[in-house]
Amino acid sequence: MKIVILAGGPATAFDTLIKAYTGNTDTFFIGVDRGAYQLMQAGFPVHLAIGDFDSLNLEEYKSVCAYADDVQQSPAEKDDTDLELAVLAAMAKFPDATDILILGGLGGRFDHEIQIFYLVLQTRFSELLSKITLLDAQNVIRFVGPGTHRLIKLPQMTYLAFASLTPVIGFSIIQAKYDLPKTDFPSNFSLSSNEFVDERPVTIDFETGIVAVIQSKD
Repeated sequence: MKIVILAGGPATAFDTLIKAYTGNTDTFFIGVDRGAYQLMQAGFPVHLAIGDFDSLNLEEYKSVCAYADDVQQSPAEKDDTDLELAVLAAMAKFPDATDILILGGLGGRFDHEIQIFYLVLQTRFSELLSKITLLDAQNVIRFVGPGTHRLIKLPQMTYLAFASLTPVIGFSIIQAKYDLPKTDFPSNFSLSSNEFVDERPVTIDFETGIVAVIQSKD
């Protein structure tokens, strides 16, 4: 089971991305705020619409309510963001889901973007570390914990980058354009503009910490 969450931010080519990353896999669709309306307009199911829906006018909201299987309206003032509520709902309904794809979370308000980027640091979401993928038309961001990870180049992506969410011990990069011997990073780091070489997999390894693996294109 894959879960697609479309947030209310910029979502260029989200329909193409959803088709590319879900294929024929059984998929549960969650629309967050305006994301529910966008899913509906693109002809995707809306199994759950969630949010305060302050970005929709009355007619748009009514159309979402008529289309969605389930609508959960949250108050505008609350402790959790609408996206956090969506992820909590996904965890509760499908604890064994293999992937949670989040679209519409990048490229808009930076406070929203950074909050989504750091989502996996919250203790309640820590078990989703390897399941969450952030997608937009230019970037694919995944998160990994300690160990050895073999990275495969994604079609149409050019660059490979790494950004830590915590201090990292013993980080190394092998068989990339720019390799890195085992290095300790006592504070957060960002290593950008690396590349795959001749489609060969790249291997990273580290002992402690959390690292975002970013593949991107111009």
